[in-house]
Amino acid sequence: MRDPIWAYWQTTGLTPEKFYVANEKTGDVGEIDQRTDARKAALSRAHEIRKFEIELYWKRAAHFWLLQAAVFTAIGLTWRFATSELSPLIPVALAALGSVTAFAGYLSAKGSKFWQENWEHHIDMLEDEFEGRLHKTAYVGDDGIAWSVSGVNDRLAFCFFLFWLAILASAIFAADASWFDCLPTFMFANGFQTILILVATIAACGALYSRKTKFKGGKGVSFTDKVPAYEGSDWIDPSQLPEVKDLAKLKKPFLIRREPKI
Repeated sequence: MRDPIWAYWQTTGLTPEKFYVANEKTGDVGEIDQRTDARKAALSRAHEIRKFEIELYWKRAAHFWLLQAAVFTAIGLTWRFATSELSPLIPVALAALGSVTAFAGYLSAKGSKFWQENWEHHIDMLEDEFEGRLHKTAYVGDDGIAWSVSGVNDRLAFCFFLFWLAILASAIFAADASWFDCLPTFMFANGFQTILILVATIAACGALYSRKTKFKGGKGVSFTDKVPAYEGSDWIDPSQLPEVKDLAKLKKPFLIRREPKI
């Protein structure tokens, strides 16, 4: 199998260029890599852009939340002050706009996360040479693996999209109920719709609660058990480490050692 580190270096033009030089005073021969400074600069830039992408993620999210709040306010006012002169299609159009805005917010969040993970991958591939495995190591306390902040926000954005679709259906029903003649009458009862809302709420909360931070391919390093190492060295042998889910069951602090996302 091709070494992913070398594949990364070749693709980014950061492949080591090593040659040997002799010390003029001692005569000792040493190895020099002309690309070391370039890789170090690339790592620093990756950290900076990752931080910038995180800031953009939340700015974009706030932008779409504000747009939805504005549309929701508008549609609420049209229903509150509805008159015979007001076209029933206006709430429908506003609800449609809210649905599109919510879906755009969801796609924007996924896109922002893509670019954030892009620069995190660059850090994963470059950091070992200069900073060790800091970015690829996570501490897990007594409370276990926590929720993914961006992952929860992504699912919440999708929940809002579904919410706007329900508002759109309600607006269409108010404008022209004949669109729903094919549905059984019990679906229009307040009791049935209340149960439907409660079920949807519970399902949404379950989806949010289950979005824990993912450590694909990660291994656990216990603070209490002996850490497996290669024979004759202190280097950890990743193949002998337990799975993260197995250590998480013990409800004790441990470290997660993950590999670059390939």
